[in-house]
Amino acid sequence: MGEIINVPTELHRTLLHCMADTLIVVNPDGLMDEGERLSLARRYAERWHHRTPQDSHATECALLVHAPAVRPGATRDEYAAVLRLVAEGVTA
Repeated sequence: MGEIINVPTELHRTLLHCMADTLIVVNPDGLMDEGERLSLARRYAERWHHRTPQDSHATECALLVHAPAVRPGATRDEYAAVLRLVAEGVTA
């Protein structure tokens, strides 16, 4: 078996769940898009590191590595489910 690489840290898992929570509460049946993915990663990284912008940027970049690209036609709640799977360590 190959070694699993790029596993989310505890912080990243927590923030991925927070991103998913937002998606299922705010317009869950709406279409998800790449802009929203980028916005959520930035928003949660900045909230976590509100006093250290350099750490915020690193966390944002890591979240974007873990949060896969949005599948065309995916709803916000479908993408939330994907984020939760990633946070739980499920890989394809």
